[in-house]
Amino acid sequence: MLKSKKGQYGYFRTEKRRRLIFTLASFGIPLLILISGILYTGSKNNILTVVAMVGMIPAAMSLVGMIMMLMRKSISKEEFDAIDPHIGVLTYAYELYLTSEKQNALIDCLVICGNEVICLVTDPKTDRKFAGDHLAKMLRADGYKTSVHVLTDVRHFTDRLDQLNAHADDLRAGIPFKEDPRYPGFDREDLIRQTALNVSL
Repeated sequence: MLKSKKGQYGYFRTEKRRRLIFTLASFGIPLLILISGILYTGSKNNILTVVAMVGMIPAAMSLVGMIMMLMRKSISKEEFDAIDPHIGVLTYAYELYLTSEKQNALIDCLVICGNEVICLVTDPKTDRKFAGDHLAKMLRADGYKTSVHVLTDVRHFTDRLDQLNAHADDLRAGIPFKEDPRYPGFDREDLIRQTALNVSL
């Protein structure tokens, strides 16, 4: 099975494995340093013990990130199969987990066409108003004035995708765009997608 990147179907499954391996390594290296110091000096009171303790800080941070990812679940193949044929010419991203100090939001799929951003949220624990408002706020902070809508029904979502595809040229016409040197070759919708990815776990 191919490894999925952020924004692709199956990302959560791939990321769980990656973070588990990284977290085990993050704890293993300081432990190896600690044990080596004790074996070499015959005591835990040595400089390598200090190095090992400092090394546990990023390991603990990695553990927190891993636990958050383990709580996420990739969308079902049935949901993906229902959505994907309707993507058409739209810019999209799957499996986004937006985080903030107050709340988090799980977005199954996000599509962009011109100034329209449509999100599918099927997780009953996700506050759809917060998801839409938070994403719109993040996009505005990056200079993108968009209309963010959150839908909770797959059928309504795919119907909306069909409508966007049918009027894509009109929705994209006349929108000013300045290329971002950080992302050469990206068009405006690619940059909006990248902003959504940047604010996601």
